[in-house]
Amino acid sequence: MKKRRKISQLRFEYKKNPLDIKNSDSNPFKQFNKWMKESIRNKIFEPTAMSLSTVNKRNKVSNRIVLLKGVVNNGFVFYTNLKSRKSYELNTNKNVAAVFWWPQIGKQVRIEGYVKVVNKKEADHYFSTRSRESQIGAWASNQSSELKNRKTLIKRFKIIEKRFENKDVPRPSFWSGYEIKPFLIEFWQARDHRLHDRIVYKRLKNKNWKNLLYFLYKYFSFYFFFLLILL
Repeated sequence: MKKRRKISQLRFEYKKNPLDIKNSDSNPFKQFNKWMKESIRNKIFEPTAMSLSTVNKRNKVSNRIVLLKGVVNNGFVFYTNLKSRKSYELNTNKNVAAVFWWPQIGKQVRIEGYVKVVNKKEADHYFSTRSRESQIGAWASNQSSELKNRKTLIKRFKIIEKRFENKDVPRPSFWSGYEIKPFLIEFWQARDHRLHDRIVYKRLKNKNWKNLLYFLYKYFSFYFFFLLILL
């Protein structure tokens, strides 16, 4: 009988290329786009999925997966129902953290920043590109509210579908997007023996960026400063 491995013994060795600061773009958004294209080339499932953390007025943290819908104006954009839990928390505390994780290529991007609501023109444009079913779904879903059963939701969907029959579906006023304006972006590359590479970009007061190269050691929680470049 095959023995089950304990959770503590589950580990993988990464044989990936190093993250070299010399070959990294001085602009973190260009570096992100480079990694995103690599994740798409490698056919990673849902490469735009990011874990988004928010904080409520009691300083309690919540987390969920959302989909990135663009990197514009030096920000990361996602869309949601403005009556959702995440939106209420973002109205209370605009600070957020987000993580992209692409295990097949051993890459992670971590973002810290704050959010701002995208303008109506941007929201309208993106909404118009969604499938008709998704547009109707945005109207039908009372996100983060209690639902008696799924039949209730489907019934609501059918009612909205009938309302907009043979018409364009407009964007609901309670549905829009947020743009994460980062002040820190960290690129992490998995390496063998847990000697992982990381480049951290920090935004300066003059809105320029500086990037730092770190090595993360397996059994230590501190970082060894290796190289500093002012951009």
